[in-house]
Amino acid sequence: MKINKIAIDCSKSFNSTKRKEIFNIVEYTFDYLSSAEDKQILDKLIKKGLDLATKVNPGAANDSATNRSFKRIQNNCIAGIVAEYCWLHYLNDEGKIERVSETEFSSASNQIDLSVISNGKTIEVRSSFPRNPIPFALCHPVYEFDVIGPYKNDYKPDEIQKDFYVRTLFRMDSPSALHSLIIKDGFSVNLTGGGTWEMMTNDTIAKEKNFIPEDEFQVNRSASTYRVIPFSNSLDTEEIYKLIASAKK
Repeated sequence: MKINKIAIDCSKSFNSTKRKEIFNIVEYTFDYLSSAEDKQILDKLIKKGLDLATKVNPGAANDSATNRSFKRIQNNCIAGIVAEYCWLHYLNDEGKIERVSETEFSSASNQIDLSVISNGKTIEVRSSFPRNPIPFALCHPVYEFDVIGPYKNDYKPDEIQKDFYVRTLFRMDSPSALHSLIIKDGFSVNLTGGGTWEMMTNDTIAKEKNFIPEDEFQVNRSASTYRVIPFSNSLDTEEIYKLIASAKK
């Protein structure tokens, strides 16, 4: 497993980018075929993702009418588990400090969560699968991606849903490619910043957006309204790390 810190200058990719500050990301790269350690890690994460998929949508694997959707759920669950693992590893200073822990799965309405051990503050991990290179998703003046916050029905400005929201990007042509790419060398996971609940409630930073998240665990959900923070307004990976690491009780 290789860990690479990358500083992205959006102005070098798009002159009209809305992102003025350098965006620091962290890229995890796994070599399934040539590294026995990476294979062991990924095999464990894949199994955990497949197990999660049966909890999210029990019985779907045996229903031919929903089998295609179930495969999508499997990919989303695997991606979520891998994203959680990488964020957990990074926030714990690459395994040197036990600062953040996993939380137990409760229902399909909840995404992958982590928790800060010292104060119980929660971290929601969301993933997407951009077809274009990572700087496009971070920097494009029109098609930039977002840090995804709460579903509108859950959104109450005076009631914290999650304390922190973090983002993971898997660059690939389609989410369906995950299952084949993860068992090859050079599989990369990009930790791309995040935001806080306070940022989500600030209309000058966040906005409402109607869409279906790519990592949605539930099948047949129609487009819904979410609170999101465009990457041009979000914290980068280094900044969200510092906030979580210094969070008080």
